[in-house]
Amino acid sequence: MQKFAMFGLCFLLQAPTPTPAPSDPSPVELETRLAALVDEAAMQREVRELCRLGPRMGGTESGARAAAYLRERFEKLGLEVRVVEDPPRWCHAETAWSVVAVRGEERRPLTSAWPYGFSPSSKGRARLTKESATGVVLLSESAPRKLEKSSAPALVLVSANTTLDGAYPRISHLREGPDNPCAVFGLSRPDAQWLEAALAKGEALEIEYSLEAEIAEKSPLTVIARLPGRGASAAPWTADHLLFCAHGDSDAGGPGADDNASGEATLLGIAGAWKKAIDAKLIEAPAREVRFAIWGSEIHSTRHLLANGDKEGAVLAVINYDQAGFGSGADQFNIEPDDLAANVPMVRTVLAVLADHGGREGFPKQWATNKSLGGTDSYVFSGSKLFKENSRPSLTLFTSAWDKPDEHKRTEGMPGESWRERDLVRVDYDNYYHSAGDTPENTTDKEPWNMGWCARIGWLSARRSLEELALSR
Repeated sequence: MQKFAMFGLCFLLQAPTPTPAPSDPSPVELETRLAALVDEAAMQREVRELCRLGPRMGGTESGARAAAYLRERFEKLGLEVRVVEDPPRWCHAETAWSVVAVRGEERRPLTSAWPYGFSPSSKGRARLTKESATGVVLLSESAPRKLEKSSAPALVLVSANTTLDGAYPRISHLREGPDNPCAVFGLSRPDAQWLEAALAKGEALEIEYSLEAEIAEKSPLTVIARLPGRGASAAPWTADHLLFCAHGDSDAGGPGADDNASGEATLLGIAGAWKKAIDAKLIEAPAREVRFAIWGSEIHSTRHLLANGDKEGAVLAVINYDQAGFGSGADQFNIEPDDLAANVPMVRTVLAVLADHGGREGFPKQWATNKSLGGTDSYVFSGSKLFKENSRPSLTLFTSAWDKPDEHKRTEGMPGESWRERDLVRVDYDNYYHSAGDTPENTTDKEPWNMGWCARIGWLSARRSLEELALSR
């Protein structure tokens, strides 16, 4: 008996210590693992590829190339995709141009020149002047509001509509359609000042110009991808869903890196990370279906989807991305609008994600909620009868807005800025907004973490919102 006891003791002393069973990660730990799947470098590459395709304006060749590219990218990620043909509208594409100042034997290319949208094709050479007259090239501080064909100049060069630093012309649209009497180009401040100085000296200048442009009524192409929810029994494309969206056109007709290839890349980043996490069995499929829409034409395409109501499943909530890749004046993340009652619960979900992760690697140190600023696709949803009557949330997540720094009154009952207590909310800006300078080199390549923030926060907030929604029904 004693020998057996001793043998048993020896066996216990020599037996390996059993390994404790691994415990499941906490919800926040799981989210940290998921956040690490978001690939900022891949999103940078997406922006560069999209910008290489051109301005991607709806109904144009570059818009069609972008739709084909996006379809291929979503399908490669493992999502089902459809391309929707939106109703026809007037579309424009400027494909080649040249503007050269001629002074005697000297030729000075005005390399900053960029055409305004809906400028007609044109070619010629004419005297530069600051007085409008038939057949001249007019140097003007702004684009004339109305020109008659019978008295229009041959060309207009706009001298004072530039980025804040003057390095690039801002780009605007002329009247939609083919009836504008002459082409209009924007100039950088240095190019405009050179022309101004020459005219002030009384020197004779001529402008040699050419523009190849297409203006036609065509259909923009919207790309929509779907990630089915768990236990989905509805027929494909009929399930209620949460919608991520971003406009795919550059809006103004420029390179469109931050506005809005950054939003497109953010959607691809979320879709890729979410599908990867499901395939690796880190998480289940989402509680409800998730869709990703990249609009062929900002506002126009969104209205087309809303016109169908809930025929292809109810859009339960919207998270929109616009200017998600850069900020000229600060390093912060914004959520808007926080002054619509339907949005408040989802805004608070986003803030809860930031409370758990803010300041950690891959997340911003500063964030703010702000009132309605308008001007992007989320407002098409929130202003619709469908969303108002059903109290559905529609947010935009961004890192800059418009073209200059601004402050707005904080919404009563909302936190405003995370880093200080005051009655105003700072909103960052993009110096290159709607300009010829909205390139990857100037924006998204400088601050790729901005798209990372937007993707991680939007994804984690959507997962939490969908789980809460599933539990409440």
